[in-house]
Amino acid sequence: MIVHLFVSGLIGISYGLLFEHESPDIAAGIAWGLLYGLVWWFVGRLTLFPIMEGLSFTWTHEAAADSLPILIGHLIYGAVTAVIFLVFERRHRNWMLLDPRFAARQMRLRRPTGTPAPAFWFFAVGLGVLLQMVLI
Repeated sequence: MIVHLFVSGLIGISYGLLFEHESPDIAAGIAWGLLYGLVWWFVGRLTLFPIMEGLSFTWTHEAAADSLPILIGHLIYGAVTAVIFLVFERRHRNWMLLDPRFAARQMRLRRPTGTPAPAFWFFAVGLGVLLQMVLI
């Protein structure tokens, strides 16, 4: 159990490192979190976990069907991680906006709306759903 907590902490830290300044609002953050949970389900449950057990990676329809409840858990974990990260990021950003020098830097770092990120979310989630249909 300690190992799972340690690994989930590392995954949460990697979310913060990868998606800092990526989402301007909660909805975009949750979309990134869902995508991150989906990726970790493929990487963790279907690839790394079987390899650590001494087996080969199992991208079969039986393995995907057996681990479908775990997918729901990964998606929830990704969404919760995104929301918690956005709360902390917003609090830190508001504190940084008190100084005009830091405020200008924060505004330059924020990714503008209208980027191709939503298309990437739909593509990646659609690819994940399509892969499920192909495997099952």
